[in-house]
Amino acid sequence: MIVDLNSYKILSLLCKNEELLERGVSLIELINCERDNLEDFDCIYFLSSNIQSVDIMINDFKDEKCAKYKNIHILFTSNISKDNQILDLIASNNFILKRIKSCACINLHFFAYESRIFYFHNSLSLFNYFPLINNDILSQISSILLSVCSCLKIFPSIRYQNSELCRSFSHIFYNSIKNLHTIYNDKNKITNTNINTYSNKNNDNQSDNNNNNHMNNDIYHYNNNRNDDILLILDRSIDTSILFIHDYSYQSLCYDLLNINTIYEMQFDQTKINEQPNEHIYSNTCNDTYYDDKNTEMGGEGKKKKNKKKKNIDAHTVLFEITNNDQKKEEKEALLSEEDHLWSSYRHHHIQDVNEIIKNEISAFTEKNAVVKIQKKNVLNPTEALDALRSLPQYETLIEQYWLHYYLCNNCFKLLQDKNIVDVGLVEQDICCNVDKYGKELNHQKNLASVNTIITSDEYDQEEKTRLLLLYFMNYININDNDKMKIIESAQLNLFMKNIINEFLKLNLHNSGYYSASDEPIQLSSNKIHHVLENSNKKKIKHYKNVAKNSKYELSRHEPIIKDIILDIYNDALDENYFPHVDPTHQQEIKAGHASHENKQNVSRGTIWDFKTENKNQTKKEKKRKILIFIIGGITYPEIKQIYEMSNELDVDIYLGGTNLLTSV
Repeated sequence: MIVDLNSYKILSLLCKNEELLERGVSLIELINCERDNLEDFDCIYFLSSNIQSVDIMINDFKDEKCAKYKNIHILFTSNISKDNQILDLIASNNFILKRIKSCACINLHFFAYESRIFYFHNSLSLFNYFPLINNDILSQISSILLSVCSCLKIFPSIRYQNSELCRSFSHIFYNSIKNLHTIYNDKNKITNTNINTYSNKNNDNQSDNNNNNHMNNDIYHYNNNRNDDILLILDRSIDTSILFIHDYSYQSLCYDLLNINTIYEMQFDQTKINEQPNEHIYSNTCNDTYYDDKNTEMGGEGKKKKNKKKKNIDAHTVLFEITNNDQKKEEKEALLSEEDHLWSSYRHHHIQDVNEIIKNEISAFTEKNAVVKIQKKNVLNPTEALDALRSLPQYETLIEQYWLHYYLCNNCFKLLQDKNIVDVGLVEQDICCNVDKYGKELNHQKNLASVNTIITSDEYDQEEKTRLLLLYFMNYININDNDKMKIIESAQLNLFMKNIINEFLKLNLHNSGYYSASDEPIQLSSNKIHHVLENSNKKKIKHYKNVAKNSKYELSRHEPIIKDIILDIYNDALDENYFPHVDPTHQQEIKAGHASHENKQNVSRGTIWDFKTENKNQTKKEKKRKILIFIIGGITYPEIKQIYEMSNELDVDIYLGGTNLLTSV
């Protein structure tokens, strides 16, 4: 299999290299690296839809007498239009045309990060969207979002946040998906005609009829999928507080404090993979190190040599230290993904809960093992317990998994303490909720006094002060420029941090208004400084009062706005003024169609990236309503957590995606 940089990143999120080997792929190589000729082998080219990759592929068959491969199958990650120069380039080479056995576009030019989460690969930031620097950007992200809907097999009703950016994008996307729907309808008509004609002539060929009918049903059900599926288009102005507040769930805190990268750098160290790799380091990263007696580039002469790549850390990858059997510190690399069952289990728990769970699980495991129990000598220290487990080779992988999360937890707690983040966190919660930890409503003067206490102290990092100031500015309306300048100056920030604050305020995201469909907005003095919750209604403040009285952790009272939005979608209470339909008549048709098809079997499948779902569970899952939320400007980890929690709570398939995956400043 030949890949380019972008397609390999996408592929690595969908499957392991070992899984490709099991399915007959004996070698994976990068297209722009030097490769050997394998004239007796067929080859799969899995490429991004860009002219550079295709040009290199053409050059592989430039010399008819010295072609690199026998026959080829071409898979593009995204659609190629008829007037695209890619097709012209392929058609211009008669020799490669003879070698092509298949060519398809599979609509996968996005990162399927988790089972319910996706984001795009681009270099754009909030500053490119507010204001929009180029209208072509919306067409590009529309094409990618269309691929997501295609993978989910949904033709959703489309609603959007009532902002200029979302309005423009939603209409562009609506036209795209409407055109796709028309194409499928046309194919459905043609297929019906062909099947009927074929059936009349070939009544004795039952097998072929069944196959054609199955294809027809797939197209039919694409158009008549669950009729209450919805796509909601938002932009980052919907919730700006979530960009700066510290979230204490395990996944959020790790990415925040440990500065884990979320951007796939398009740099690739060539790895040739043997049919049966002997060994690889813990985790399935894009840069796994494989050992190969014959084919490894740095190997040869039958010796196992390690292809060392120090050290470009890829997205979602961490380095951690483990003490080996020789009592020496050893550096390991691990990918934080759903392949790690411990990570999947821990990621949305509070960091304190994760710490206790890890200790309890290690203790319980060692208590069940007689050898370890003797060596441990009844000491409950997790480090000593893991040391004892090292003597048992069969638990090597498990040991490394626990070491990883024990290491991450300890580092998070250390940084929380070193940076005095807990003190800052209490002020953050008070500002966002406008309620203190006892459930008492706060006013502007009290919150401002708390902010001043933090920003004028030398005990806190400049980054923490910057985030707190931005959080304060996001939550209070009518702070004049002079007051803002005075507060920023009192924090004694360096020039870089001052620029961050000033540039972000220029985006004007905080003046878009707070969403809540519960009550009518309260009329306040136009010049009075007031909290955004007071500007919309008091019901959310009452909610936070109850949360404060019942919350297990006082640092986890604030909730992302996306939670309220999902609940309103579920209860069919989403405000039409805040979130209008692109096509209200289409929504009426959908509701009418749902009544006529509600008893038909739903054969739509889950996401392409959720390919491991058991068949027995898949049917049940497909019957659920699908809610797809897309945020222009990027998504955050606290919002990701809400998606999983609300999906389980409401028994609805909720998916979240964005142009970027964001971490804090």
